[in-house]
Amino acid sequence: MAGARAWALFAAVSVLWGVPYLFIGVALRSGFGPVSLAAARVVLAALVLTPIGLRRARRALLRGRGGRLAVLAVVEVVVPFVLIPVGEQTVPTGTAAVVIATEPLFVLVTGLVLGTRARPGMAAVIGLLVGLGGVAVLSGVTGAGVGVVALVAAAACYAVGAVLISHWFGDVPALTVAAGMLAIAAPLLTAATAGAVALGAEPPPAPTPAGLAAVAALGIGATAAGFVAFFTLVATSGPDHAALITYAAPVVAVACGALLLHEPLGPRTLLGAALVFAGAWSATRPARVRAPRGDRPTSPPAP
Repeated sequence: MAGARAWALFAAVSVLWGVPYLFIGVALRSGFGPVSLAAARVVLAALVLTPIGLRRARRALLRGRGGRLAVLAVVEVVVPFVLIPVGEQTVPTGTAAVVIATEPLFVLVTGLVLGTRARPGMAAVIGLLVGLGGVAVLSGVTGAGVGVVALVAAAACYAVGAVLISHWFGDVPALTVAAGMLAIAAPLLTAATAGAVALGAEPPPAPTPAGLAAVAALGIGATAAGFVAFFTLVATSGPDHAALITYAAPVVAVACGALLLHEPLGPRTLLGAALVFAGAWSATRPARVRAPRGDRPTSPPAP
């Protein structure tokens, strides 16, 4: 990665995809439940991104793929966008971001299960074990509890979605796919919110000004602007360098949680984060050399 523009984009995406965990935490404390929060941010992001990503010429590229796009919307947006705030109900925001950074490990596993990857080398196997060991360490962080399970499931969803994007929409601009996913996910999450409220699974949203500001930051900043900035970064410096956001964004999230929410940053958190990053790097590095293009994730997870 070279050039001031590329570095500026890298810094911008790191922030845009690092601070959302903070805003999710704020929104959960300010009148939103996990489902209503996911719905609000996706509806807002869809309103911003759909006119850009789904212009007439680009919509034609999705013709005949509505079913696949719906599956992708559920796996890549609907489920993880609900699971992350569910996890953050017990897991500190910085720790949540680090757990989501295990997504490259699940990309490796997904490729093996689907038979789209060759058997991994020893470095990849060791990396997978080290990364999962980091998750085990983080699960013992004070306050983490069972929320880690929801976050791991969200990371797995992102991984499956990344593989599906590569295989189903490799010939479609990523921004168009993102806009299509959001357009489908918005009404699904709106209906899910109504169902959750009707069944008593969560109370009706009663957002405070802080909650509304957090949702605006999530929808416009993290989701809409984040996708645009990330795909511009890919075009500027290439997908391999852009994928380093997977490791940079959690660092921003941990710093925000520690500085703004006074979340503890003890030895267990630091050790778990180091193991997750080292494991993900080791597990995916060989794949970038030997794996075919279709096995690489289109983008790191957007929280």
